[in-house]
Amino acid sequence: MKLMGIMLGPAALLFLLFMPPASAHTAIKATLPRDGAVLQESPPVVEIEFAHAARLTSVVVSGEDKSERRLEFTPAGSAITFKIPEPGLTPGRNEIRWKALADDGHVINGSLTIIVKPDAAGTE
Repeated sequence: MKLMGIMLGPAALLFLLFMPPASAHTAIKATLPRDGAVLQESPPVVEIEFAHAARLTSVVVSGEDKSERRLEFTPAGSAITFKIPEPGLTPGRNEIRWKALADDGHVINGSLTIIVKPDAAGTE
């Protein structure tokens, strides 16, 4: 019995070292504009790219006045890249918060900040 325990110890260690990783939650791979971007005006579209497929379920933006507004996005199903057309960001700091469901079933969320220069608003 003791011999069996001695043999199983190294075998179990090798199994743990070389087993494939469990299905991981996805994470943001990139955004356009990037998080922290300072822009002259609201972008025509905001893109969120995940490392793995996910299903975006909610996107909300809040500006300097802290009021929240839901944003539309495409596509409606599972994808890697999502587009938020005409987000209508206001002058100052805008926080876009999103929620998604990863393909492994886990809820994920995050945010990105985009700053629209207040002095540039309304100028051509």
